[in-house]
Amino acid sequence: LIKMMVGRSLTNIFPPPVCEPDYSKVVFEAKNLTDNDGKLKDVSFQVFKGEVLGIAGLVGAGRSELVETIFGLYPKTGGQIFLHGKEVHIKSAADAIKNKMALITEDRKQTGLNLIVSVKENIASVSIGKLSNHGIVNDKKINEVSEKYIKELKIKTPDGNAIVGNLSGGNQQKVVLAKWLLDEPDIIIFDEPTRGIDIGAKRDIYLLINNLAKEGKAVIVISSEMAEVMGICDRILVMAEGRINGEVRREEFSQEVIMGYASNITGGKQE
Repeated sequence: LIKMMVGRSLTNIFPPPVCEPDYSKVVFEAKNLTDNDGKLKDVSFQVFKGEVLGIAGLVGAGRSELVETIFGLYPKTGGQIFLHGKEVHIKSAADAIKNKMALITEDRKQTGLNLIVSVKENIASVSIGKLSNHGIVNDKKINEVSEKYIKELKIKTPDGNAIVGNLSGGNQQKVVLAKWLLDEPDIIIFDEPTRGIDIGAKRDIYLLINNLAKEGKAVIVISSEMAEVMGICDRILVMAEGRINGEVRREEFSQEVIMGYASNITGGKQE
């Protein structure tokens, strides 16, 4: 279930927005996404330049299936995806990466990292082509970019050679972020971005999300934490039974409204 706010102090970890989305510029658009299993039913939405869009809903609502479909990991049987107004055909993660998309997955240990290799190898993994010359890996470049992101994201590690599995959960999550940021995506999808990490690391990630929006990126955040989606997003889409059942803008954020859409009590529907 979506988790409610617990304690007034938690709200202090959310930094204020640093920019307003540009609602005249659509970066990403999904039209009528559907699958065979009933997890997605005619889902359509847009994400704008500089926007942090939240996707909320109860367990089984179709949130993860939606972003996995966008990223080419879950097969759709109908619908279209547009980037900057141009239709793209994404059938694999490689297709998504080529189209300047990033997915920070829910389970960093299973799908986000290789826990038995170094921090720098993980950071370089998505962009290894850019860090190679004629097929030969450029170790100097890898060391340079790794040190850059270790400093920028405040990753607590002895150095880039440390085994990533030995880091704390929060620092592992920052390594996942570093590997995607190095690829300079236009659209960044976060699936449960702060699960299992401490409050200090959470705030660092919220600040990073703010900065990505300020840079004009389109950011999508899935979270089961009610406080989180309300604390960092400009707009929230609420899913129920495979559909977008409601949309709530920042000035209208309310636990009652979001839970009403999530539990289908309000009878809302996608416009």
